[in-house]
Amino acid sequence: MSKIKVDRELVRKVADLAQLSLSEQEIGMYEERLSKVLSYVEQLDQVHESLGSDWRPDTSRGGPGAVLPERADKVVESLPVEEAMRQAPARIGSAFQVPRIIE
Repeated sequence: MSKIKVDRELVRKVADLAQLSLSEQEIGMYEERLSKVLSYVEQLDQVHESLGSDWRPDTSRGGPGAVLPERADKVVESLPVEEAMRQAPARIGSAFQVPRIIE
């Protein structure tokens, strides 16, 4: 059983954050699907814990822990603030204003 309780209220909140409009039928469908996804992720966590500390993931394809080639840092001119902020839906001074998502 998932540690996070997926209920209709949580599905509505996530849909609101994603600016999605869902019917009651869709909310029920996503409630069931999200519960299954979280349950599966918890099963994966248990598998990782059972492998022990000496287990190392395959890094040949750029997975977690892979050493990737670095590139040289280059100093480049950035956009002027006004141009970067031109299409911002909301701003505070020279910063983007975004809705609060963490309570």
